Amino acid sequence: MFDEETLSASQQAKARWQADYERIAKRFADQAPTQALNPQSHSGLPIKNCYFPHDVPDSTRPEAPGSYPYTRGNLATQYQFMNWANQPVIGYGLPEDTRSRMDLLAEQGMVGYFGSRFYNLVYDLVSHEGLDPDHPAARGRIGQCGMAVYSAADMARLFDGLDLRKINVVHITYYQVIAALAQYIAYAERQGVAPAELRGNTMNWYHQSAYVGMSAFPPEQGLKLAVELISYCSKHMPKWNTTNFFGYGVEEAGGTAVQEIGLMLAFGIELVRACQQAGLRPDDVLPRFGFQFAQANDFFEEVCKIRAMRRIWATTMKDRFGVTDPRSMHVRIHTHTSGAVLTAQQPLVNLIRTTLHAFGAAMAGTQAMEVSAYDEALAIPTGDAATLALRVQQVIQEETNITAVSDPLAGSYYVEALTDQLADAALNLVADIEAQGGYVRAQRNGWIRSIVEESSERWRELVDSGQRRIVGLNCYTAGEEPEPQLFKVDSEVERIAVERVRRLRDERDAAAFDRAMESLELAAKEFAASRMDQLGDDKLLPAAIDAARADATTGEIMGVLKRHLGWGPPHES
Repeated sequence: MFDEETLSASQQAKARWQADYERIAKRFADQAPTQALNPQSHSGLPIKNCYFPHDVPDSTRPEAPGSYPYTRGNLATQYQFMNWANQPVIGYGLPEDTRSRMDLLAEQGMVGYFGSRFYNLVYDLVSHEGLDPDHPAARGRIGQCGMAVYSAADMARLFDGLDLRKINVVHITYYQVIAALAQYIAYAERQGVAPAELRGNTMNWYHQSAYVGMSAFPPEQGLKLAVELISYCSKHMPKWNTTNFFGYGVEEAGGTAVQEIGLMLAFGIELVRACQQAGLRPDDVLPRFGFQFAQANDFFEEVCKIRAMRRIWATTMKDRFGVTDPRSMHVRIHTHTSGAVLTAQQPLVNLIRTTLHAFGAAMAGTQAMEVSAYDEALAIPTGDAATLALRVQQVIQEETNITAVSDPLAGSYYVEALTDQLADAALNLVADIEAQGGYVRAQRNGWIRSIVEESSERWRELVDSGQRRIVGLNCYTAGEEPEPQLFKVDSEVERIAVERVRRLRDERDAAAFDRAMESLELAAKEFAASRMDQLGDDKLLPAAIDAARADATTGEIMGVLKRHLGWGPPHES
């Protein structure tokens, strides 16, 4: 706390400033901008035009980076000894096409933790729906917005020649989590690599169906699937990160920064509760959880939401679940600079936006980063655009000197006050969800989707009315623009992917496949009928791995799960 003399001096300084400010404001009369008189953050939080010590009387509480509640960072060091990991999202076309982009960016200096190779790989739209490329609904979507990988054989094409023990692979899947991990494990075993030796991440994004479109499993079954994977990996894959909290998707769907961190904390509470019901100790599973957050245009709000999230996650995990391992209280963050705020108009201006986003993420203390390419509002990035996005990170890392200091914005009256404000608002949101019975029930009754959609509609109204100004869209427009050079997936991808999956089915051991699929059917049926407190025997994922060993495809594995667990639009499932 500040002493009384300091607080008194602060109040006097504010009074002098207020008088001067109001005198200037009178000159503008009704021409004064809204933000000059009633400023708000992009989340709609009221903010002040100037901050003083008495606005944050608790800002002198002694907290160091690496100390509970970790507002200032998980560790005493930030980037002094190791930069954040470069994690560009990679994936398009055939496995070989994606591998080509992986190699390109590795040659351009993309690097992970401790200098290791780090690949952040996204699957295509067909995979996300749990289909194979020869399904009628797959036409026109194969290899689009991600890579066409549907089997252990495709994994072999993707990772040929790479030592799986020495790389870290993030599998960006939607609901085909079980199938993709099973196929990766089956391929690794063929290379003599045991599951316990693999490093990487699965998304476990079943919770995103509360606020993102696309078909999904029912929320209760999705939560069980998430716990099943966590349980298996905690026992058999100690180096594997099991769950990624998809906050990024909240902001991309039109949600606010408050909703992003509040919803992720609410789901975190639901998930840890479920893990406990399944017989898992929070301290055994929490250290393998991670987070993906957006970094958008409101610079200070986006920085402060990360600081707030670290605090409220740590205090909640400690107070509610009694964790004692510091790693169980840490928020390990992959930042993805916002794609929703990029414009198709004047696409090169997006470079300015993403640079500011990346700089803010670094100031907030992220652990890994993806910078959207300037042409992503239009298409999959070209190789040049993807390289330039990587260069944004590298320039910040190598040329700005911000890596010398941990949490450099700490102590700012504005930053500390806004951090507190975001933390309080997020906790209020969590309380609203808990009052409804938890995250799954709030999803089931449509409340979560409704608040995100309401926020999205409010944003649209602000943009359409010109109150939220976007350069190149509703201000500083350029008229007719030259046609940009866009990346296009090779038209042959679809034909080749279909031929491959059909040839795989013809050439695999039919008897072994039938046995494996029969076992998967039984495991899925039993899993669907089980309660959360009956999980923990880990039968479903091993059955899926056996199916992948027998060359089962994504569509075949997912077909079994859909049949027994249910599948449909998120608002109906």
